Amino acid sequence: MKLRSLLLKLVLLTLSFAQASAQDGADRDPLQNPFANPQNDGGHPRVLIIGDSISIGYTTRVRRLLAEEASVHRPNTNCRWSAYGAEHVGEWLGDGSWDVIHFNFGLWDWYGWSQDVKATPESYAASLDSVVRQLQKTKARLVFAVTTPPCIGPEKKVKLVISEDRAQEFNRAALAVMKKHNVAINDLYAVIDGERERWQKGQDDVHYTEAGRDRLASAVATAIRTAIAAPPATADNG
Repeated sequence: MKLRSLLLKLVLLTLSFAQASAQDGADRDPLQNPFANPQNDGGHPRVLIIGDSISIGYTTRVRRLLAEEASVHRPNTNCRWSAYGAEHVGEWLGDGSWDVIHFNFGLWDWYGWSQDVKATPESYAASLDSVVRQLQKTKARLVFAVTTPPCIGPEKKVKLVISEDRAQEFNRAALAVMKKHNVAINDLYAVIDGERERWQKGQDDVHYTEAGRDRLASAVATAIRTAIAAPPATADNG
């Protein structure tokens, strides 16, 4: 009985070790963990994705779609709202060089999550302007992702319904900033708009199903490909 018990313990220990090793491998794999950035760029253009949890959801999918074309990185965090981004974007850029930066802020600004002072379209535009000016210093090609639509009903955390008019008020403010700075646009709002029930997880949830994440990733990968092929960024004095 003692031998049987010892063998059972050894089997369980081996299984536990194997599971831990597999999990460690997944944690280090950029195709499984959005925060596990590639360790070797392989000579490909370097791309940085900056954004909230929606971007976290599509990052690994974009890496798969661009595996032979680009080395896709992201900050090891949820980038939250635009004023937070303006404060921290310098940290997220790091010391390396970037060929393309695909960035997004919006949902947090609309819903006011974690903000003592809630964003307005005017403050949103000012924060985005600061973000763009900092990103332009990298000389990377910039792509702004118009934020994905709000959920249909009251959002589960703050119980707010963001109307179409309110969302578009923020979007117009963002687009004016991007036009001023000649920043390319990836309209993820349009990718989802009209089909929120199909792609979002629920009427109280701004996040996406697996199919929804695939849809967004395809649009992001296409925008990044276009940016990679575009002429190098030029200085903007706007």
